[in-house]
Amino acid sequence: MTYKFDGFHGRALYELNGLPAEVRDGPLLELLRDPWDAVAERPGQSTVRHAFFGDDGQGMMTFILDEEIRTLRIIDLLWAG
Repeated sequence: MTYKFDGFHGRALYELNGLPAEVRDGPLLELLRDPWDAVAERPGQSTVRHAFFGDDGQGMMTFILDEEIRTLRIIDLLWAG
C-alpha cells in the first residue's frame, strides 16, 4: 500500500535542519519510501510509530500513519550520530 508523504511537522521541522545532508538525502529518504519496519509507540495502537535510520541506527523518526486517508506525517526526529 502506498502512503502520501504529508511533510515534516512540529519539532521535526526544526530537527531536520540539524541532520547531515548525507543522512537526510540517504537513509531518511529510504525510510520514507519504505516505513514498514517501524514499531507502534504503544501496544494496541498503530497510528504513532517509531523507526530507526542511519548506518548504525543513530537516528529515530516518530511519525503518524493515517491508514484511513493513507498519509505519513513526520512529527519528531532524533539524531545521535
